[in-house]
Amino acid sequence: MKLGELATIKTGLVVARKQARKTCDEAARYKQLNLRCIHPEGYIEAAYLEEFCAKEILKAGYLTQSGDIVVRLTAPYTAVLIDEAWEGILVPSHFVIIRSDRNRLQPEYLYWLLNTGRIREKLQQNISSIMIGTVKPRSYAHLEIELPGMKQQQRIARFHFLAKRELDLLEQLKEQKRLYYDAAIDRIHRETGEKDYEDDKERY
Repeated sequence: MKLGELATIKTGLVVARKQARKTCDEAARYKQLNLRCIHPEGYIEAAYLEEFCAKEILKAGYLTQSGDIVVRLTAPYTAVLIDEAWEGILVPSHFVIIRSDRNRLQPEYLYWLLNTGRIREKLQQNISSIMIGTVKPRSYAHLEIELPGMKQQQRIARFHFLAKRELDLLEQLKEQKRLYYDAAIDRIHRETGEKDYEDDKERY
């Protein structure tokens, strides 16, 4: 089935049209996504979020909602899944917002699917000639996707979640081991230097 039959798909806001010239009220102040926020592994890095000052309160449709899939329109076309922790963030026009019909398409399954290599290859076939490397937003509406039953979608989504969590833990363990080994080598180096110094003192 085409993704457009299973979800509402819209481009983010053209922020230049809504930006306040000077200051803005607290109610019109937003955290804004940018391309640097989207880690290639498919999650948001909070440190790179920007602040956006709007000249008016923005429509809710341009702000992230739990269950949304937000996808880069430029390579590597990474998709992120929005949960409660990331609600209310402004999505600019270099992203597309996908809100699935949850009775037919699980957001967690769609998140996995959009980040697969075969889907990214399909998207690359619809690159805009005007902006090199940019996928046309309507390409997502026409994207043919595999739609297994809900139980199978849930199984795939659950396995994907557990696999990502395990890989994240392994990455953390790798970093801890690297720091441990670096510290151990530094300690050995210092001890060797001190021993050489003591040997030199005894020699002279």
